Amino acid sequence: MPRQVFLFDPPDRFVAGTVGQPGDRTFYLQASGGGRTVSVALEKVQVQVLAERLEELLETVRRQASADVPPPVLRMLDDTAPLDTPVEEEFRVGNMGLAWETEGERLVVEALAQAADEQATARHQ
Repeated sequence: MPRQVFLFDPPDRFVAGTVGQPGDRTFYLQASGGGRTVSVALEKVQVQVLAERLEELLETVRRQASADVPPPVLRMLDDTAPLDTPVEEEFRVGNMGLAWETEGERLVVEALAQAADEQATARHQ
């Protein structure tokens, strides 16, 4: 099957959330924009590490670039609303990448499917 790429440049919304009861929950990253929503499943520890790395990266941007983080990025960090429904898993995340694009002053999150899943990439800028 051909590789799928879901690109949101920029997303209207990018959020982590859960479905299910504690102890039996599934964790998701969800990006919305242009009338579509993509949900990818991942492990709790992946969400925790992503949150930690986001904080570290944004602090580095503030320090080294002597730049303010643009308001759209900060608004996404404060989104505590539930996931948009219905939540339909596109793939389960294996590896993730995180970067700051200086030219566009935006955060880039890349989620790659686990090896057993079809090749898919979700990229949120």
